[in-house]
Amino acid sequence: MAFFRLAVFASLAAQLCMTPASAQVSHPSPDLTPAEAYAEGCGGCHTRERDVLNAIPRKAEAERRAWIERFMLSHPCEHDVLKPKIVEYLIAKTRR
Repeated sequence: MAFFRLAVFASLAAQLCMTPASAQVSHPSPDLTPAEAYAEGCGGCHTRERDVLNAIPRKAEAERRAWIERFMLSHPCEHDVLKPKIVEYLIAKTRR
């Protein structure tokens, strides 16, 4: 039984080592600009940035920020760690 467990473990380890880097989970760089953070964290699902920007209410900056932050609390994101930079990006892009 121990040999079987070792064989299964070795097989899984070998498969993991042979998985291409593109298929492994990536961790975003903390040095990303807000625009890069938006592209990395949102661009996979939201290919039309204009649709995202149009959904944000046209209000004063503090109200827009509060709306975006509330929305982002429950909205899935590919990289939650990027949410603060994404908020900054959306605030800047909706500045009038």
